[in-house]
Amino acid sequence: MAELTGEQIRFLKEQDIHPKYVFNADGLSKSEYRVIMKELNKLVAYNVSPCKKEGHTLRTRSGHCCQCNTATIGFQKRNDSAGIVYIAGTLKGELIKIGFSKALEVRAKSLNRTKYAGFNDWKILYALKSENAGRIETKSNSLLREYAFTTDYEHDGHWQDATETYHCSYSKAKEFVKKAYKMENYKIDIERNNLTDKYEFRNLKKL
Repeated sequence: MAELTGEQIRFLKEQDIHPKYVFNADGLSKSEYRVIMKELNKLVAYNVSPCKKEGHTLRTRSGHCCQCNTATIGFQKRNDSAGIVYIAGTLKGELIKIGFSKALEVRAKSLNRTKYAGFNDWKILYALKSENAGRIETKSNSLLREYAFTTDYEHDGHWQDATETYHCSYSKAKEFVKKAYKMENYKIDIERNNLTDKYEFRNLKKL
């Protein structure tokens, strides 16, 4: 299993693609990694079959070579931008997650079905809809980075990184999500889950 090359890392930085949107598709067919990437909200796959034109091994979720045609990245970003930013919590892990989804009910079930970050008791505590949800989710995760907790978990027989989990309270996460969408200054409809008192975990900054 190859890691990202220096050239690929530079390309991703130039295209303003955060590492959390990159997916290791080693051993998976296009039909397989498309489904998993959509569920995990990933933009670019590596360890895929080389493109016929230049032999590049970075592809968008739809399977196109994004190095030969960078426009495919912009299309994917625009397609993923509108949706729902959510805050979820696990009592077993005492962790908070901020994520993005097109279908909240489906995502709520998949978090537990796949045992995201190793836990199967995730509950959606807060959600908001926006035409710029993808950007708001990215800003929220950036604001919370000092509380970040990264771990590995097995997803459909493959090990993945849980990179959007935090050692912080629900109220702390909500504070930063609100700050992020105010920075975007777009109209947003907010939905809430009122059962949040149990998710006021300690705010633990990473060392």
